[in-house]
Amino acid sequence: MQPIIDAKDLVHEYSRRDEEGNVTGITRALDGVSMQVKQGDLIAVLGANGSGKSTFAKHLNALLTPTEGTLYVGGMECGDHTKDLDIRKTVGMVFQNPDNQIIANVVEEDVGFGPENIGVPTEEIWERVADALKTVGMYEYRLNSPNKLSGGQKQRVAIAGILAMKPKCIILDESTAMLDPGGRKAVIDTITRINKEENITVILITHYMEEVTGADYVYVMDSGKVVMEGMPRDIFARSDELEEFRLAVPEAVRVAMLLREKGIELPKDILDAGELVDAVMKLQA
Repeated sequence: MQPIIDAKDLVHEYSRRDEEGNVTGITRALDGVSMQVKQGDLIAVLGANGSGKSTFAKHLNALLTPTEGTLYVGGMECGDHTKDLDIRKTVGMVFQNPDNQIIANVVEEDVGFGPENIGVPTEEIWERVADALKTVGMYEYRLNSPNKLSGGQKQRVAIAGILAMKPKCIILDESTAMLDPGGRKAVIDTITRINKEENITVILITHYMEEVTGADYVYVMDSGKVVMEGMPRDIFARSDELEEFRLAVPEAVRVAMLLREKGIELPKDILDAGELVDAVMKLQA
């Protein structure tokens, strides 16, 4: 089966210019990134600020064009601008600040804005709006003003707006960065459920390590390159390397690491607090 995302040796360069428009330097934000994503996968792309992960995300939605290399989204080549609209129908993007995506004064009207713009018939729009709001748990707020919602609720409305366009893939580009821990958990739980129940591919761009424990596969980026990749359990077992790339491991992983340093024999691939407690209880049995 053809992957929904197929990046090979992807390069993106930004030119710096002076006041007269002359090029004064070039920054390579992506440097040979290769990645394949199958339909229905939940993929996490981790990286500290400046790692290139958000630049990569913008390529997947045809917001940026590769400088070198190839990128196919749903079998369509990014860079062929005649395909930009079709690519954006295939891949929906949820950004960091939901206020930048919410434009209407009523929740249900905002969710219906995207389908209306791509020519969905009116009757079907309202069916899609209702379904999308129910999926993210925001149907009871459909007549509310977005301004009265919490940050986490706004982000779920933004996700509903993407869902209503029926994409095959959703990208969350640091979409929980402005939320408190409760809001982050609600958004991640929602998007994980959508991935499993709707078979929608999810690409989670983040620097919050605890968000990626449920991912099918993890890529770690630094300085525009993929520097680590593997299953979450394998990645977290390499906590020393992660810290070299300015990524803090989840608290449960750190505690397990400290306990091992004290001579307590615990597995190296502990993912969360529940697994840590289970491992400690087994030692006492």
